[in-house]
Amino acid sequence: MRFAKKWIMLCLSVGAAFGARAQGNLNMQNHDMAPYYFGVSFGYNSATMLTTRNAAFLQQNDIERIEPHSSRGLELGFIGTARLSNRFALRFAPKLILGGSKYLTYYFTPEYLEANPTKSAIENIKLPANLLSFPLDLKMNSDRIHNFRVYLFGGLRYDINLSSNSSEYEAIKQLDQNPPPLFRKGDFSYEGGIGFNIYLPFSVISPEIKISKSIGNSQVRDAQNPYSAVLDQIKTQTIVFTINVEQ
Repeated sequence: MRFAKKWIMLCLSVGAAFGARAQGNLNMQNHDMAPYYFGVSFGYNSATMLTTRNAAFLQQNDIERIEPHSSRGLELGFIGTARLSNRFALRFAPKLILGGSKYLTYYFTPEYLEANPTKSAIENIKLPANLLSFPLDLKMNSDRIHNFRVYLFGGLRYDINLSSNSSEYEAIKQLDQNPPPLFRKGDFSYEGGIGFNIYLPFSVISPEIKISKSIGNSQVRDAQNPYSAVLDQIKTQTIVFTINVEQ
């Protein structure tokens, strides 16, 4: 979060300097009056899993603790914005999120390791997460200061997990093995953030930062799988730094 604050201050400083420098030259004057406009987005995200232990965790003696780890990823997408009024706009921004692989680290108890000498004391469980995301946000715009403007936005998004594969999960279980926890195919999240419009002669560059958090349980809990049974819920919190380019 410290980096996010520095990022916002940098954007404000750059935008203010750009606006002051271009007081006599307004770029893209009719951009905000268009009924709709389109663009592309490029983003970098940091996703952290938030886990809640199930009551079954206290009833077993194999796993001592579980630690979730964050991952980094890239986002590529398109933007379509519809003007509602001078202050408000509706934005739809479908994108592909290459989220990398998240990890859950399981630490086993000394008793379990003594009974299973070939087992490693620490095991990293890989959870791949490549998504198709469909966010719908309401934007609230400030007044334009020459070639600079600030906006706030918030809304909901629906994610399709391209890495979720229930058939592969069941196939691994039939081999008497314990697969990683299974993620749901679809998931809803809420999100919100702040952005900055910088008006150039032929386009509008908009750096922004947003935070999103999944609403429901992303895990399909399996009481027969020890990796899954000890977890009640898995949610994901994501911080995204995005550059939007609009015409």
